[in-house]
Amino acid sequence: MAADTPEGQLRLGKVTAWDGEFVHLQRPGGGTVWTAAPSELRRPTEDERALIRVLTTPVTAAPRPRRTFPEPPVVLSVDPVPPAVPSPGCATCAIAAERERHHLRVHDHSAAADLRVEIRNHPHDQPKSTLSQKLP
Repeated sequence: MAADTPEGQLRLGKVTAWDGEFVHLQRPGGGTVWTAAPSELRRPTEDERALIRVLTTPVTAAPRPRRTFPEPPVVLSVDPVPPAVPSPGCATCAIAAERERHHLRVHDHSAAADLRVEIRNHPHDQPKSTLSQKLP
């Protein structure tokens, strides 16, 4: 290793070659090679050697802890959700069940799920929402 001080700036480098006139140097750890006259070089001080050791020592990552899960993963069923069962004699339930079947046929499962919830939750004395008789 050598210390090159052109224009008052310190550059530490490893000597890679000498062609008889110039010394070829490269930064510790790699980088662009540069040339310097032997008269411009000196041996690095002990502090500079310590810096070179820091710059050239590889850093290894700490091992990551294994991730564990407190419960087994949830496995969703591939079986289709059964259609809703309308309450007997309820016109709103009958219309919602018909619309649910339509949405399942056209693969609009989100709208079908909304109608299943409506069938399950609406009061039978007064409907929460009014459903039109026409299918979309």
